Amino acid sequence: MKRPRDNPKPSFRPSRAAFRSYFTYSGKGLALAWRASPRLGLSIVFLTAISAALPPAMAYVGKLIIDAVVAKDTDRTIEFVLLEFGLIGAITVVQRTLFLVRTLLGNRLGINVNSSILDKAVELDLSQIENSEFYDKLNRARQEASSRSLSMVTDTFQFIQNALTLFGYVALLLAFSGWAVLALVLASLPATYAEMRFSSIGFRLYNWRSADRRRLAYMEYVLANDSHAKEVRIFGLGSRFLSRYKELAERFYGEDSTLARRRTFWVILLSLLSSGAFYGCYLVIALQAARGVLTLGNLTLYVVVFRQGQQAFQSCLAAIGGTYEHNLYLSNLFEFLAIPRAVLPTSGAARELPSHRREGIFFDNVSFKYPGRETFALRDLTLYIPKAQSVAVVGSNGAGKSTLIKLLCRLYYPTEGAIYLDGKDLRDWDHAALLKRISVVFQDFNRYQLSLKENVGVGEITASEDEAHIR
Repeated sequence: MKRPRDNPKPSFRPSRAAFRSYFTYSGKGLALAWRASPRLGLSIVFLTAISAALPPAMAYVGKLIIDAVVAKDTDRTIEFVLLEFGLIGAITVVQRTLFLVRTLLGNRLGINVNSSILDKAVELDLSQIENSEFYDKLNRARQEASSRSLSMVTDTFQFIQNALTLFGYVALLLAFSGWAVLALVLASLPATYAEMRFSSIGFRLYNWRSADRRRLAYMEYVLANDSHAKEVRIFGLGSRFLSRYKELAERFYGEDSTLARRRTFWVILLSLLSSGAFYGCYLVIALQAARGVLTLGNLTLYVVVFRQGQQAFQSCLAAIGGTYEHNLYLSNLFEFLAIPRAVLPTSGAARELPSHRREGIFFDNVSFKYPGRETFALRDLTLYIPKAQSVAVVGSNGAGKSTLIKLLCRLYYPTEGAIYLDGKDLRDWDHAALLKRISVVFQDFNRYQLSLKENVGVGEITASEDEAHIR
């Protein structure tokens, strides 16, 4: 099997087909949020709609205040100022409430997504967990999924809010010039495309480095964990692991820096294009006001609308870019959740065992090789352990002792041959009934961060609350 580091490094020129394919998971991400809490989801929709309508209303009321001041109409000036104050209060209430709802939904969504990942991890067979490719998928899903799910929802509704606000501004701007609106829109597109392009590159670089990130985390764990402290000091392993850690970290830094510099250069360059278009329109408005074509109130309105309209449009494009990036990372989550469980092999036609081998454990010409390996860990093993007898299996490292136990526990299945317990093929045993017949202490056993009682109880989880049984 090809090692991850042997894969070609991602290009800085992603294909357009790949670029277009990454919005696949938006609907699934929003569905996750809806299932987390329909009530909070509806609240976000309602508050987003209100929040979108308030800024254009504020801009128009500001124009009315200027016109009333120029006309020296005191009563209408007071009326419009109070109206603007009411709108400011509404904006504050809506924004703070929206923040609260997003926080609550984010907490609920994070629990649900992490629970789904852990449910899937528990469901997978050991053969999948011990496969480096599957394990990297699990880690990628865990590292980004919960935060990206919320960010997907937030950016999607941010886009909707800014789009609705933008429509309000466009309606006001069309009275001035439709061409100006089109110029501002077109000038903002290149910078957004650049952001999305580099997001795609960053994501593929992130996935490409999965195996190396695992190595980096492991070396950090060895150097800073108390369970390794004695060996690190006795064998002088500190400098070796630290140098490897620094080497990997420096390479990550170099790759990230190169990408960040390219991204910053292009985004700055293309953002200046957008700013140039805005100030060109600003100049036209100012000249028309100087010639008396526009009133002072209209000048104020159009300047505010141009500035905030461009900001709203750029926010829309930023939300699209953010949604695109979140899609990239959510693809890791949904690809992991879509991994099918390994199919349980069937025993086929039942073999009639000799009467003297119907009680006990019988390995019948068993051969086994791990998934993705070419060599056999066990080859043509025939072994009979009679009922109520003790047997010690002795062998050098790599001889297959642990593999034999894994096969007996049905963590793996024989590549060839069969294993029988009391005359019945292990593949035909009910899994729970089989586990009740077996007790195992592996050489790399775990001590759980639980009480002593609970640590003893994990050996028979169904009786873990039976204190008398545990004693």
